[in-house]
Amino acid sequence: MDRPVELFEAFLRKRGLHVTGQRRAVVETVFALPTHFEAAELWAALRGSVSSAATVYRTLELLEQAGLVRRVSFGEAHAHYEHTWGREDHGHLVCRSCGRVIEFADPSLTEVVARAAARHGFHLSEAVIQGYGLCQACRGKRL
Repeated sequence: MDRPVELFEAFLRKRGLHVTGQRRAVVETVFALPTHFEAAELWAALRGSVSSAATVYRTLELLEQAGLVRRVSFGEAHAHYEHTWGREDHGHLVCRSCGRVIEFADPSLTEVVARAAARHGFHLSEAVIQGYGLCQACRGKRL
């Protein structure tokens, strides 16, 4: 099976874009980070390997277009990213108090969204399911 770096390089070549050492460093670092990360974390991890934050942000946009990462919002002013390559569909439960993110997988949720899309003649390319509330620890603090 192809690795994310190889898939990304093929994506770039197909679009006539250059495969650079800096772009390669971004991809390798993205897939070495935890599943959810912020662009600022990525930039901090790449200082010395990549010349500018703009290169990091532009490469993240290209990785999104290639379908290798997804931008997700957890109710904060800044975006988070997660790898999509090699991972099953999943949803997120986000604690509004401490910010904890719990991932969960349940095929029935994806099926519900797919059925709704079919009923409306909608071509579904992805479904992102998120719930917001309080985690067990934060609920316990409020009782």
